[in-house]
Amino acid sequence: MRYGFLIKRIILSAACMTLLLSGCNGGRDIHELRAEAIAAFDSGDYAGAERLFDEALEAQWGRVSDLQTDILRYRAECELQQGKFDEARTTYEALLNVDSDEEGQGFYEDILEELGSLDALSTMVSDIEAGEYQKAYDLASQYASMEGTAAGRLSWFNKAVCAEYLGNYEEAYALFNEYLKVYPDDADAEKELEFLKTR
Repeated sequence: MRYGFLIKRIILSAACMTLLLSGCNGGRDIHELRAEAIAAFDSGDYAGAERLFDEALEAQWGRVSDLQTDILRYRAECELQQGKFDEARTTYEALLNVDSDEEGQGFYEDILEELGSLDALSTMVSDIEAGEYQKAYDLASQYASMEGTAAGRLSWFNKAVCAEYLGNYEEAYALFNEYLKVYPDDADAEKELEFLKTR
């Protein structure tokens, strides 16, 4: 993929803060391309926005500018919206290397932590499907949280499911009960809680 090559070059150039970009965009202005890409992003056309952000990045050579960093941020969000988590991780790692903004650094670290949690969730789901409930329970326990993150929520739910499969009905009931206080409209959790009342 063309962007994978671009990100490798960004990472390699981060030490000297030089961004070497390749390709030809037909002489289009980086600001014009950025504006078109943002319009596509705002309309939900993340694939189109991603392509335009690529063109914008290729529009000039030289040092990493604030504008290029801004475009990379948008591009990372496009990747997230399309479920391209590996690509998003690579982009956010590059941003961590090239963006000196302190607030941005914290944001990138939080996103990368969340992406790492999503990797763990994938493993957890595989373990549940394979009947490895204790293994999945132990992993879920590391990430379970009611602090508002998607990974924390899914881990909490899966921890309760595993507790139920392991025969720990009181714990599963308590976990689902706590979960529903925060997410009262989750029909699956409500169904599990009703089942556990009979155990």
